[in-house]
Amino acid sequence: MLNTALSAINSYQRALATTSHNIANVNTEGFSRQTVNFATNLPQATGAGAIGSGVTVADISRSYDQFVVDQMRNSSSSFNQFQSYSDLSSQIDKLLSDPATGISGALNGFFGSLQELSDSPASLPARQIVLAEANALASRLGSAEAQLEQIDEEINTRIQVAVEDINSLGNQIAELNTRITEISARSGAGSANDLLDQRDQALFELSSYINISVTRQDGDVVSVFAGGGQALVLNERSFQLEATRNEYNPSRLEVSIGGSGGSLQISERINGGTLGGALSFRSEVLDPTLSQLGQITYGIASAVNTQHRAGMDLNGLRGGDFFSVPTPAALPSSNNTGSSSVQVGIAAIGELDASSYRLSYNGSNYELYNNENGSLQPLAGSGTTADPFLAGGLSLVVSGSPAAGDSFLVEPTAQMAAQFGVSITRGADIAAAAATRSFAATTNNGDLTVRDSQVQDPEDPQLLVSSTIEFLSPTAYQINGSGNFPYNSGDTILINGTTVTLEGTPVSGDRVTIEANTGGVGDNRNSLAMVSIEQLGIFSNGTASVSALSSQLLSSVAVATRTSSVNASSQQTLLAQSVAR
Repeated sequence: MLNTALSAINSYQRALATTSHNIANVNTEGFSRQTVNFATNLPQATGAGAIGSGVTVADISRSYDQFVVDQMRNSSSSFNQFQSYSDLSSQIDKLLSDPATGISGALNGFFGSLQELSDSPASLPARQIVLAEANALASRLGSAEAQLEQIDEEINTRIQVAVEDINSLGNQIAELNTRITEISARSGAGSANDLLDQRDQALFELSSYINISVTRQDGDVVSVFAGGGQALVLNERSFQLEATRNEYNPSRLEVSIGGSGGSLQISERINGGTLGGALSFRSEVLDPTLSQLGQITYGIASAVNTQHRAGMDLNGLRGGDFFSVPTPAALPSSNNTGSSSVQVGIAAIGELDASSYRLSYNGSNYELYNNENGSLQPLAGSGTTADPFLAGGLSLVVSGSPAAGDSFLVEPTAQMAAQFGVSITRGADIAAAAATRSFAATTNNGDLTVRDSQVQDPEDPQLLVSSTIEFLSPTAYQINGSGNFPYNSGDTILINGTTVTLEGTPVSGDRVTIEANTGGVGDNRNSLAMVSIEQLGIFSNGTASVSALSSQLLSSVAVATRTSSVNASSQQTLLAQSVAR
């Protein structure tokens, strides 16, 4: 009887101690309530039968549901991914949508000032306003790219912090695996409950940085794998992540994992958590935004410059470049062993998009891959200066001696906004007038009129050379005294880079003259043509304008921000439910 009583006292003393332990840890994060499970002692055999010998503690178990714990980790990974994505996206959304920092207002200001100049083409104050708005546009575009680069640096910092914390948690989990194995082997089941809680808490914290899968090995040991299948912890061994320099852009960090053969870059394989959210944001929002911003910048510079060269300024001089034209970039891989180099140009702006490419040498030929979808792009040409490679609106000239495996990252528009600037400094240098003018002779006897006259090709070397259209009959004319060309009312005639649209019925001897627009200070045709560039279809093979591309950029960032915010709220609710369970 005394032994039976003593077994009860000892067993319930352990139960009371466990209850006290539960109460003491009620606010300990990650602690699981523990329960003492009792069992009868082996009975004593007698001739009359077995006599009970009291009670013993069978084990001490945790209130633990593996399914709920896995669900909680998954919810934590998803919530932190969307939250990180949303926080970073909202920075770009505010940057682009804010009237004080966005590019839409600056675009409207510049083209609006050109419209005002068209009302008073000889006005110097109106010309100064155009220059001021042009400089404001250049400043706004450069500032936007600078702030996007700051966000890129912020992602670098996030990568460094996340890698350090992931490594620390991996080491902690591997160490806990060792201690749990030792204690369980020495003291039996239930003796390592507190260590199991600590390990679960470490796994939960790890899931906030990266999506993980946890596999139970022999006994209570676990192995941890990243979402892409890369081992972070195997039994009692942890594997360290590294923040390494990007192969093409040393200012950008990637996530790698060390091994006997060197570091392996695994950024593309990482998903979930704050680290996965930051990497996804960089590839899905930041990089496309930088490229589209550069695409808009190049489109403005190229189109305005082309049109400005078709005009004449207040001093009777041909218009030159209004803006400085940015140049595309080709970044060599740090692993290149050859001596090759690549020069990139824009061959067709209508075919240009925001994609980036990888140009690789396979030992015998160059191959161009689209980085967004990995597709192989057809290359026309031979890659020489006289016959460059042509693809996606780009021209590529390769030189030097490449080695097999050498590659280049081609980013046609990613860094263009920072190079954008205004090339002219005086208002009088703005070519608001067209370079040529066309008029019917006052001595004409027919009702022939010049409906329209535009500079079609500002690069024509004979653009400013005077030309005369003389009619041989109501249906035929000659140019500069030679030829015999048919005529119908409404025909457009191209001469030395200038198009002239004529209407009416001429008589023999009627003339139209095309000449340099010297002294045409009241002419606003070229400034009106520059105004039209805002809505002109210069992108996507003539289907998208500067204004449309700017709106598309703003809306795509807004949609990404809103979607990630909604997803973060949804996952936060699921996480709270899992934690409560």
